[in-house]
Amino acid sequence: MKVQIAKAGFCIGITRAYREMNERALNEGTFTVMHQNSEGEHDTLRRIERGDPDLLAIYPGLEKLSVSHDVSSLREGDRLVLGFHGVTKETKKDLAARGVDLVDDLICPFIAKLDRVVERAVADGFDVAIVGTKANHHCRTAQKIAEEHGRRCFVLERADDVELLPHDDGRRIALVGQVTGNTETFKEVIERLQKSGLPVKIFKTMCSDSHSRQKAAVELAAEADLVILVDDGKDASQSVFEVCSRVNPRVYRVRSNDDIRAEWFTGATNTVIVGGILMPDWSLQSAAQHIRDMCATASA
Repeated sequence: MKVQIAKAGFCIGITRAYREMNERALNEGTFTVMHQNSEGEHDTLRRIERGDPDLLAIYPGLEKLSVSHDVSSLREGDRLVLGFHGVTKETKKDLAARGVDLVDDLICPFIAKLDRVVERAVADGFDVAIVGTKANHHCRTAQKIAEEHGRRCFVLERADDVELLPHDDGRRIALVGQVTGNTETFKEVIERLQKSGLPVKIFKTMCSDSHSRQKAAVELAAEADLVILVDDGKDASQSVFEVCSRVNPRVYRVRSNDDIRAEWFTGATNTVIVGGILMPDWSLQSAAQHIRDMCATASA
């Protein structure tokens, strides 16, 4: 069985956050880390909290940190570093009012850029159309920002959703993309909008990591007999699943090696492993070796 791994590992934003936390912990000692949307076992802070041995082998300073998921638990004088997902402006104001020392904000630069672009667009009188999924926190934040400025925000999950945009009121629309969104859908939406004649200004806010990750996954998936997507089963990997499914009908989503089934590989000779941004390289390497061992046992 040939097993290949597409571009793997944490995205550049997560890697940056871990690296900066680690260096600060080693140089300055302990502090608390938190961010919004920290649910899910594969959340970047949950890995710190449970002491992931592979993670700590790379970033030993993370063992010194305490993790909080409840902003109300922080008190005056507490030293706080914000993680990959950041927090809302309102939360920052509340923390400052209570005397919490915000040492650093390590929100993903691409998430921060998306929020800035939406803020500027609605302040300039634009409505917003965001290519992504309605459940995704990037889209929910964009909707909230638009509402605060009295503007509308439309979430386009498919290219066909362009038809849902108002065509007759003359209001300008700013098109943005969910940071981890489906890059192929974004291209299709742009093509539809250009043909529609709607007054749309396009901002490319999807991160470069998502683009290259999806491109590499599609190229390998198109040549493979089947695809194993190692992810958390949530929205963070939905775009990778969607682009791979376009070129290969046999895409299986798994959370761990225990979810992998031997019967999937009957008659297969080429398997590709792909992962979402929350999945480290070692998880994908482990899945690849598990498949090799499983197939070797089956053919013995």
